[in-house]
Amino acid sequence: MSERAPSAAALPLLLLPLLPIGGCGGPAAEEEGASTAAEAATELPEVDLAAMEPQVAERFREARAAVLAEPGSGAAWGRFGMVAHAHELFDEAAAAYRRAEALDPSDVRWPYFLGDVLSVRGEDHDAAAAAFRRALAREPDYAPAHWRLGSVLVADGETEAAAGALERALELAPDLQPARLALAQVRLSHGDLGASERLLREILHEKPEHKQALSTLARVTMRQGRAEEARQLAEAAESAPFYNLYSDPLMDQVVLEGVSAVVIWQRAQAFLQNGNDEQAAVGLARVVELQPGNADAHHQLALAYRNLGRAAAARRHLERVVELDPERVDARVQLAGLLLEEGRGSEALPHLAKVSELAPDDPDLGWYLGRARVQAGDPSRAVEAFARAAERAEAAGATPPVWALNEWGTALARLGRLDAAMEVFRMALAADPDDPQTLFNVGLAHEGLGRFDPAVAYYCRSLRVQPNPPAASRLRALGRSCPG
Repeated sequence: MSERAPSAAALPLLLLPLLPIGGCGGPAAEEEGASTAAEAATELPEVDLAAMEPQVAERFREARAAVLAEPGSGAAWGRFGMVAHAHELFDEAAAAYRRAEALDPSDVRWPYFLGDVLSVRGEDHDAAAAAFRRALAREPDYAPAHWRLGSVLVADGETEAAAGALERALELAPDLQPARLALAQVRLSHGDLGASERLLREILHEKPEHKQALSTLARVTMRQGRAEEARQLAEAAESAPFYNLYSDPLMDQVVLEGVSAVVIWQRAQAFLQNGNDEQAAVGLARVVELQPGNADAHHQLALAYRNLGRAAAARRHLERVVELDPERVDARVQLAGLLLEEGRGSEALPHLAKVSELAPDDPDLGWYLGRARVQAGDPSRAVEAFARAAERAEAAGATPPVWALNEWGTALARLGRLDAAMEVFRMALAADPDDPQTLFNVGLAHEGLGRFDPAVAYYCRSLRVQPNPPAASRLRALGRSCPG
């Protein structure tokens, strides 16, 4: 969504302080205030706090207290609705939003949030559409409101009106993917296959594994008579993640009211699936704060941190997973992998030994064991581990990783077995002919065997792929240079 200055209605709410029962208005004012508070207490939806997580119950108590302290405040009623909304108590949220809008009809949030609640419940599309239209009357250029209105109109069968709302959403925010997807589906329903395909291709250009776009495009291509392409798209959609990323600053305010570990966990899982590791990490960090013994949350947080390049943080959480669940094979393998990336093979070995007990057929085990032995200064046992891993890979019809073949060959070279090293390096070269490390290693093996011209040729090939200071250094040592 394009950048814009937030309206006053979009600013975050602060919890209103409790007001004293007494005041400067005299007994009549006190009686009127007490009556209003009593009325609010009657109208406030009842919520069973006993069944909630402690922090969720406390959030509801605060929101309820704010309403009772200032029963004529639309902001207080609206915040109670947001707390209920964030914890999926939709009936309670709808009642509070209606009251908030009646008290404060100028605030865009209350009809907008009400529209979202009604659309989620799916019981009254007309009421949901009316709520979104009221929100747009207050803030006509808010793109997500046009998209949400269009989605409700689609569900109600008003596809022409829906198309108009969705087109307006995309005019205001061309990167609003859900609006583009919904418009593509409307165009498909109208039989405009070309327009639908163009919209879907735009989505897939940005997100090639977008499940909904792939499955919708499969329907388009089937209707166009491209059956084989449709089949391939449908197969790709089956394993693709469900994307639903978009910017909605107003709804973000509701999301921030969610303090349930379960709700935060579910939201973080969606962010992980969508590839939004930064948002996932924020949520998962909160989950492990609330539930420090949740091994799954620590594991997912470690994966998010690893994807963000925060290796040390990822390692700490993987260590916590292993502490909580010593037989967690995947966490031990991932922890060993991080330790190996840091050159800490000796520390990785105990984890790999445990994996050998728990899952001796793990496909990564042998390669990691070999690498750990290399880093621990034990090339003989490294060669043995690599050889066993290669046998298992061959039996399984798997291709050995290029990095492992390079380290295997290096271990053989350290043992003086240059001919065997050359054979392993050639296996790596067959797997990836342009890998600069492999090209350099083949050059080293040739040089060790006294074959200087082939060594120079491979050093030069390595340098052509990317800058390689070790290759340049060997050429200088040999007094040679690359042609041209």
